[in-house]
Amino acid sequence: MDTGAYLRKQGWLGDGHSLDHTGKGIKRPLLVSKKVDVLGVGLNKHTAVSDQWWLRAFDQGLKALGTGQESVLSQVQKHGVSRGGLYGRFVKGDGVPGTIGS
Repeated sequence: MDTGAYLRKQGWLGDGHSLDHTGKGIKRPLLVSKKVDVLGVGLNKHTAVSDQWWLRAFDQGLKALGTGQESVLSQVQKHGVSRGGLYGRFVKGDGVPGTIGS
């Protein structure tokens, strides 16, 4: 389908003229960028890579390897989770009994 011929039938004057009959519109076509990655709509390649917390944690662990500094994992092994951490404030309660009789 020739879009230029179709628009000329509808009254368009051709290249260099806007689609508006008064000439107030834009005269060049809009530029559209193509998305060639598979990250999804609205995602940026840089933010998708920089939001990988586990990769940053692994890198920090590797950087501390062999420097004599105590890693976070060894601190948890020595002191346990009583010092805090992600689940340090949770208390394990009694189990909920089931409804099916044994």
